[in-house]
Amino acid sequence: MDLMYEKKHSLATTASRRRMSSSFFCFGYLFIELVVLLGVLVQSPLAGGNGVFRVRHKFLGRSHTVGDLRAHDRRRHSRILAAADLPIGGVGIPTDTGLYFAEIGIGNPSKNYYVQVDTGSDILWVNCISCTRCPLKSDLGLQLTLYDPRASASGDLVSCDEKFCVSTYGDIPGCVANLPCQYSVLYGDGSSTTGYFVTDTIQYDQVSGNHQTKPVNASVTFGCVLKLGVALA
Repeated sequence: MDLMYEKKHSLATTASRRRMSSSFFCFGYLFIELVVLLGVLVQSPLAGGNGVFRVRHKFLGRSHTVGDLRAHDRRRHSRILAAADLPIGGVGIPTDTGLYFAEIGIGNPSKNYYVQVDTGSDILWVNCISCTRCPLKSDLGLQLTLYDPRASASGDLVSCDEKFCVSTYGDIPGCVANLPCQYSVLYGDGSSTTGYFVTDTIQYDQVSGNHQTKPVNASVTFGCVLKLGVALA
């Protein structure tokens, strides 16, 4: 879902690279452990024959019908095959901005927004109409649309007592009904964003198993930016 950042929103790419490096390190470490284990088993004097690993079926001992297993497989394959088709643009030169963007539709009626593609943050957000210091044009010359939740028939404010907010931050002292669920993020490069969460409809193209695309909608909770730090403005 890396899905929905306005261009010019320089997220913490350093953090994403660190996360990727860590993932590769863990994978390499586990792979080395497995190779060492196999080597020990093969060379062990107690191993008079072939080494055997006992494999247990996921559904062992459960009373599942063939229909249940087929339904499980269909759900699994649908998760693997389903993908979003978002044409990517941007500048990939290492000495330049190194940012990529996509265009998606948000709200009802839908309006197009350029969003930055990045995996350096777990919070999705777009610049809002009441934002302070939010640019109207990116460094790549793209006109940026400011999101107005009141102009969307499908846009809803996320209050601090809703499940999304409580599961993210826990019980918030002083929370009352209809009080916005606020957020504030400081990134590794010194940039920051502050705002509140809203839920609205996102329009994009979904790729099916035969590589065809079809327009789909999804209800997504994301940040509505009220203020950008200097590095993002």
